Amino acid sequence: AGDLLRVGARTGRGTLPRPRALSAVETRHLAPALRPTGLRGGLLSWDGRLSDDARLVTAIARTAAAYGARILTRTRALELDRDGALVRDETTGQELRIRARTVVNAAGVWAGGLVDDVRLRPSRGTHLVLRSEDLGRLSAGLHIPIPGESNRFVLVLPQGDGRVYVGLTDEPVDGDIPDVPEVPETDIGFLLDVLGSALDVTVHRADVVGAFAGLRPLLDTRDAAGRTADISRKHAVLTSPSGVVTVVGGKLTTYRRMAQDAVDAAVTAGG
Repeated sequence: AGDLLRVGARTGRGTLPRPRALSAVETRHLAPALRPTGLRGGLLSWDGRLSDDARLVTAIARTAAAYGARILTRTRALELDRDGALVRDETTGQELRIRARTVVNAAGVWAGGLVDDVRLRPSRGTHLVLRSEDLGRLSAGLHIPIPGESNRFVLVLPQGDGRVYVGLTDEPVDGDIPDVPEVPETDIGFLLDVLGSALDVTVHRADVVGAFAGLRPLLDTRDAAGRTADISRKHAVLTSPSGVVTVVGGKLTTYRRMAQDAVDAAVTAGG
């Protein structure tokens, strides 16, 4: 599937080589901590990597500003309608009204609180931070199948600074949406258990040097009565009766398409 995406994006094999099969010996050379029992080999594939998502967001905001956009940081949207937004400066508490010809609600997991007819089912994704030496100094990332699941994996992603990210979970979040989601011990235990299902080394709770979580703004559809893990990750662009355009769902890798669809809807809504 990854190679099909490469072909579709017209990325040359000089940038992303094609996948290839590995013997068990080659696989353990790249990932010495893998349990040898039952290991028949592996599949080596290549992918791009975003090293700093915060810098990407900053770069996009700076680009928008260069084209004339006004960027307001530390400002919370309180109300939206077709004519603009009521916002609050979180440093001073001052509220002000912003007028606009078209309003796009791209507030992520908070989008449903700004437009009444947008229903979301937030899902928490947790990552652990481990030391590379605790995992045998990986030379490649791992996709570890989650026991009992057919299409879910835990990713083990070595970083350039000696850390390894392990994730992620997919757990529903009920109630108020926190500004900074906390990582429960159940998420940590789940990820450590999945690691233990494939590794020949034991990673203990004390080996976890950090953890962080984010919330997915999944669209609550009529057929989404089951787990959040089963809800589509495709994005949706919705125009409410009040004229506000909302974009939810999606993934970071599709942010440009999400923006394109949202702008198209905004142009239509604005007449």
